[in-house]
Amino acid sequence: MCRRSQVQRKVCDHMPDSLESSSRIDWIDVSKGIGIILVVLVHSIIPLINPVTTHLSSFAIPLFFVLAGLTYDSEKHRYKLKRIAKVRGRQFMVPYFCLYSIIMVIFYLIPNAVESYLTPDQVVFWFFYGSGPPDQSTHLWFLPVLYFGFILFILLDRILVPVSRWTRLLLIPSLAIIAVGINSLFAPMLVPWHLGSILISTNFMLIGNEIRIAYGMRPWLTRSRILDIVLAIMAAAVVVFLSEINGFTDIAVDNLGNNVWFYLINGTLGSAVLFILASLIAFHLKSARRTLVLLGNASQEVYEFHPLTFLLATPLMLLLGWPLGDINASFDALWFVRFSAGIFVSLIAVLYLIRKNGFLSLAFTGYRQRSR
Repeated sequence: MCRRSQVQRKVCDHMPDSLESSSRIDWIDVSKGIGIILVVLVHSIIPLINPVTTHLSSFAIPLFFVLAGLTYDSEKHRYKLKRIAKVRGRQFMVPYFCLYSIIMVIFYLIPNAVESYLTPDQVVFWFFYGSGPPDQSTHLWFLPVLYFGFILFILLDRILVPVSRWTRLLLIPSLAIIAVGINSLFAPMLVPWHLGSILISTNFMLIGNEIRIAYGMRPWLTRSRILDIVLAIMAAAVVVFLSEINGFTDIAVDNLGNNVWFYLINGTLGSAVLFILASLIAFHLKSARRTLVLLGNASQEVYEFHPLTFLLATPLMLLLGWPLGDINASFDALWFVRFSAGIFVSLIAVLYLIRKNGFLSLAFTGYRQRSR
């Protein structure tokens, strides 16, 4: 295990500075793979709110914010902010503008193809507003929140170099209080450009980076597999208990539940549970590791593409002989069809379509890849 870690560190050392977060450490990629599965699962079930969506929504999205902080090498990038801001801008904001532009074009050219009460002009308004619409918010909100949250995080990391670690930790409650204040100021309207959510995402990135400082990039394992499982179960029990109190959360519409502190605790503890699970899989389940690493590497594109696959659920059930009326009446019960399509069809589309087409690669990743 130690030899493996040394090899991985050597590989990371030879990666370009601006791409350090993409250096492949298996347990991190496995974490991303599990995380995107949980995100797609929640999306396939909602708008139905049940214990599954309530518990998973408390940490599935925060996991990716924590990972952004965890994989950020402060010592390497602290004085190269312009470079890393440009790299992350291409990675997150180019897909955001490309995909949102495609949505607006579809609304204007073939409005009847989209089941929505929104007019084309309203879609454009919400694009410039940077948030919403309240009851039909697109999944693309995640990209600018991740980007601007990351920019704020690296700026704070640069500014706070001279201060003590405890002073840095005080930022976490401070940003949370400011975020709640901003959300309250705009309620019941959504906050323009998700400013409150950006502050919360920065919070999780700070937490992730503190984990890196304290623990490094080592897998989350002890010398006892039984102890690892017990720790994961105990942390998961706390997440379930607190999420039951906090209720369903949806940071896309500024819903942090009943208590922002529960949201921060659940996001952190839930991430820790997945880190333990991912570490166990990475070192003990080779076949599952390979699949989840593949999915983790494609997590951004899968996230961006998966809502399209939900449209396949109705045609598929029609092909299987279900009457259309029964399909519409059984929307909630068909979550597994949407979930399966969201994972498998999306992954196939990423590997054999998006990554082999220059335009699609640019639209979904910010970079034009050569066809193979």
